[in-house]
Amino acid sequence: MSSTCSRAECTVGETGICLLNNPPESCPERNGVTDAAVVPAETLTIPSLPTPTERPRFPHSLTMNPDEIEPLTKRRYHHLISILGAPDAGKTAIMVSLYLLLANNMLDGYQIADSATMMAFDEISRGTRRWNKGNTPEQMTTHTELQDERTPGFLHLRLKRYSDMKLIDLVLPDLPGEWTDAFVDQTRTDRLSFLRGSDTIWVTLDGEELARLRQQVLHRTHLLLQRIAKFLAPTIPPVILVISHLDRGQPEQRNVDSMMAEAKKYGISLTIISVASFSDVKDVPPGTGLLELLAESLKVGANLPVPLFWPRLSKDLPTRFAQRFKTQDSEAQ
Repeated sequence: MSSTCSRAECTVGETGICLLNNPPESCPERNGVTDAAVVPAETLTIPSLPTPTERPRFPHSLTMNPDEIEPLTKRRYHHLISILGAPDAGKTAIMVSLYLLLANNMLDGYQIADSATMMAFDEISRGTRRWNKGNTPEQMTTHTELQDERTPGFLHLRLKRYSDMKLIDLVLPDLPGEWTDAFVDQTRTDRLSFLRGSDTIWVTLDGEELARLRQQVLHRTHLLLQRIAKFLAPTIPPVILVISHLDRGQPEQRNVDSMMAEAKKYGISLTIISVASFSDVKDVPPGTGLLELLAESLKVGANLPVPLFWPRLSKDLPTRFAQRFKTQDSEAQ
C-alpha cells in the first residue's frame, strides 16, 4: 500500500520517483491511502518486449572504410585494384564510366550482379546526369573528398562474366589525388598500406597534360614508379599505366617507351592502356579502352594451379616428424 499525492502531476505511481526528489514513503505531500503500489525503480529498466530485428540498410557512409569492407572480403575472394594518380588525372572518371556502362548493360561480356556501395557510385556519377543544355560539362566528376583524411574509402562491384558465368568481386579505392602527390613528394605511405594486398595497381595519367607538359609529367611518373617499387619490394603486383583522354589523341610512342624503360629498371611488370572515360568525339565512343583495362586487370591469378587440399609428402623430406599421418612403411605396402 502507498499514499497518494496532492499534486496532480505526481508520477510516483508510474516511475517510483518523486518529482520533488523526496523519499516516497516520507514525502510531506502524501494525503491519503490508495491501492496503487509504488513500482520499484529497478523494474523500469527491463523492456517488456524484445527489440524488433531491423531490415538491412545501405551503409551510413558512401564509400566503405577498411573495417566495413573486411566482412565482404572474408566471405569470398575479392580483386583489389588500387588506383593512384595526381589530382584530376581521371581516377574517379574511370570508375564512373565503368559503372555507367554496367548500369546500362553496355560493357560487352559483363553484367553487374551486386554492389555494396551503390549509393557511392550514384553520388560520384551524379554530375554526368545533370542536364547542361545538350553541352558536355567541363568536369564530369567532382573532386574526391574523404570524411576521414587518414582512412581510404573503398567501392565495391560484383560482376558476372558471360564467357564462363563466373562471379567476380572488385574492390576499388576512391582516393584524393593529393594522397599520390604526398606519396611522391614526401614518401608518405601510412595511408597506403592496402597497396600490399593489391592484385593490380592502376596508375592514372592525364593524356592532355602528358602532351602539354611532357618532361614534368614523365618525371613525376618515373618518381611514382620508383616509390611503388621501393614500398612494395620484393613482391610488386602488376602495374597498368592508364592514360586518359584518348579522345584527344594517342600518346606519343617516345613517352610510352620512356615509361616502359623506367618500369623495367625497377622490376615492375608494366602495361600501358589508353582510355576515354567520356568523349565528345564520334570516332571514340565513351568508355573506349575500359573493357581492355578490366580484362587485363583480371588476368592476375587466372592461370594459377589449384592447390591440393591434402598434398602428398615427398619421400626426400626428413624422416622424423613431430606428427606423422603417413609413414614410409605404410606407403610401401
